[in-house]
Amino acid sequence: MRYAIVADIHGNLEAFIEVKKQFKKENIDKCICLGDIVGYGANPKECIELSKKLFDVIIAGNHDWAAAGAFALSHFNSYARKAVEWTKDVIHQEDIRFLKSLPLYMKIEGFEIVHGSLYHPDEFNYIFNETDAQKTFNLMKSQICFIGHSHAPIILIKDKDDKINYSTTNEMQLSGDNKYIINVGSVGQPRDGNPKASFCIFDTEKRQIQIRRISYPVAIAQEKIINAGLPHFLAIRLAGGR
Repeated sequence: MRYAIVADIHGNLEAFIEVKKQFKKENIDKCICLGDIVGYGANPKECIELSKKLFDVIIAGNHDWAAAGAFALSHFNSYARKAVEWTKDVIHQEDIRFLKSLPLYMKIEGFEIVHGSLYHPDEFNYIFNETDAQKTFNLMKSQICFIGHSHAPIILIKDKDDKINYSTTNEMQLSGDNKYIINVGSVGQPRDGNPKASFCIFDTEKRQIQIRRISYPVAIAQEKIINAGLPHFLAIRLAGGR
C-alpha cells in the first residue's frame, strides 16, 4: 500500500492543486490529511471541497476546530486569530459542521495519525524537543505515528535503547527495532526555510518513508491573501518558507 500523507494545507489552493497533481504520478493507493485544511490562506471553501473528494481519511487540526468554534481563539497569535475569524465569515455552515465533525486521532493499518501530539490531542501540543517527543512515544500503540502542526518535516526515531534521534532526510528505510514520529511538513505554509509544499509518501510494503517537495505558484497565493484583506505577513512568509 502506498499512502500519501499531508498536513497543514491552510487554505492554499495553489499548493494543494500541485500536490494533488503529484499524487497521480506516484501510484498512490490512499490519501490521508492530518488536519488544518483551513487557516492563513485565501481559499478555505475550495480546499474543503477538494479535501472531501481527495482524502480517504481526514483528522482535525487546531485551525479546523477553531474555525468551527470548537477550539478557543485565545490559543492563537494575532495573525492566526485574524485568519480564523476571516475564515469563519467566508465558509458555509455545512463547512463548519464538516470541520467540527473531524476526529482528533485515528489508528490505520499499523500506524497512528494525529495533528500535533498524542499527549492530550485536543490541546494540539507541539513536538519541538526530546521531552515533547517522549510523551507521544510513550502513548504510541504502533511503530509509527504521523503528525503535522509545526509545518517543518522531520523524523524522530526512538531506538531499542530508548534513545531519541532525529533526521531531516528526505528518504528513510524503517527498522523493525525502532519507533518513529514522522512530521510530514506543510502543504500550504512550510516553515523550514523551503517554500516548496511538503508531503509524505509511506510505502508499507517497502517500509519506506519519502518526504517530497513540490513547487507551486507562490505569487498567486500571496496575491489572493492580500486581496482578501488578510494580514500581509501571511503572504510575505510564503516566499521564504517561514
